[in-house]
Amino acid sequence: MATARVEHFGELLEPILGEIFYNQYDQIPSMIDAIFSKKTTDKPYEDDLSLGSMGLFRKFQGTVEYDRPYVQYKKTYEFPEYADGFKIERKLFDDDMHNIINQRPADLAEAAKRRREMDAALIFNYADSDTATDAEGNVISALGPDDKRLCASDHPTKSPDGPAARSNVGTLELNHANLQTTKNLMRQYVDDRGNKISVVPDTIIVGIGLEEMGWELIESAKKINTAENNPNIHEGRYKLIVWDYLADDKRWFLADSRYMQRYLKWFDRVPIEFAMMEEFDELVAKYRAYMRYECGWSDWFWVHGNFPT
Repeated sequence: MATARVEHFGELLEPILGEIFYNQYDQIPSMIDAIFSKKTTDKPYEDDLSLGSMGLFRKFQGTVEYDRPYVQYKKTYEFPEYADGFKIERKLFDDDMHNIINQRPADLAEAAKRRREMDAALIFNYADSDTATDAEGNVISALGPDDKRLCASDHPTKSPDGPAARSNVGTLELNHANLQTTKNLMRQYVDDRGNKISVVPDTIIVGIGLEEMGWELIESAKKINTAENNPNIHEGRYKLIVWDYLADDKRWFLADSRYMQRYLKWFDRVPIEFAMMEEFDELVAKYRAYMRYECGWSDWFWVHGNFPT
């Protein structure tokens, strides 16, 4: 591929390496699309202000009575920068070492996709913690806009006539009875005024260790591991999401996908991009990937987390 005179070898490589990068990036599986509400934005930050619920729908008495929901909590999504890259030396290009050269954009794409998954999974891996440790070892807050953990026993409200605290956390192992118990607990969730929320749990989220149990629970026509072999109430009622980035093989989450897509959010400020520049004196071409994003949750009642000890 090398010629007698190659002044801009980096530019010659860029279309090829860019194609490898984007193809590899698109082929790597991700659970973000299945779990988060994804949006793009051109703002430096996004504020999400949660409002309380409407009260009792009143009987008409000659004039409409207007209700006012109470403002609850504000979540601000900011967009840190993420960047990484690699260099191609001129002699690699001259010696036609393309097996080595072509591996670098593929590896960079995998690293970028992996970082996004790791950051997204922090929400679940630290759902029962005040702080989280990110991929680079930084300790960050894991608390939500109500200053509580995602899965907590004391979610507050700012409504004066609301409940003192609400819970969406437990310690039950994943099995037939405990799935039904957790489902019933979610169906009893109340809003900021103490009124029932129409929560419909329909999604189970687990790590690798609970994949087999999850499939057995939702695919078996009969109860598993029971002598009576009674009909299985859970058959066909749930979607199972198995996420390799969930660190604890025992924890599991039951979610309402409708509310999950409403309150669990992912913002892409700058979607992944691939670019290059050539250093004339160093005889190297530099290639880098860049992205900005943020994820988080604006309200909690879409999920119930169980953390067996």
